[in-house]
Amino acid sequence: MLKYIPIIILVNSISISQEIVNSFSENKILKYRLFHTPPKPLFKSQTHFLDFVTDIPKDSVNEAILFFKTNNMENYREFSLLGTHGLYRFKYDPKIYPGKSIQYYFVLKSGPDIYATPLNSQGKLIPVNKRFLDPVQYYMQRARMNK
Repeated sequence: MLKYIPIIILVNSISISQEIVNSFSENKILKYRLFHTPPKPLFKSQTHFLDFVTDIPKDSVNEAILFFKTNNMENYREFSLLGTHGLYRFKYDPKIYPGKSIQYYFVLKSGPDIYATPLNSQGKLIPVNKRFLDPVQYYMQRARMNK
């Protein structure tokens, strides 16, 4: 019996990060206290800031978290964020976390309340999906469109 317990724990811990989006998809998320605009465009080989702004006072924030994964990762990674004047920011570095695309979302816990972004019109958590672009091709295409 004891030799099966570590296997159950391992399977549970692997599935937790995949199911975390589903667990926040219920109606327990409160809306419209976190504001995020995805950076445009996201270029390959450049660092990018992933951030959100909130009007929740810093002393009321228990935890602010970014969950993200690239196409090279199987599970979401969790990073605690520190806020300054309502701005919570994470510096994404493609040298540390390489990939062709990124998927991410933010969660903030304030007392018993949980806030998240981005949310769809029904209040369900929908992670941001972005592809990294080649900057040369991006600006060549924009130049062609502006002619």
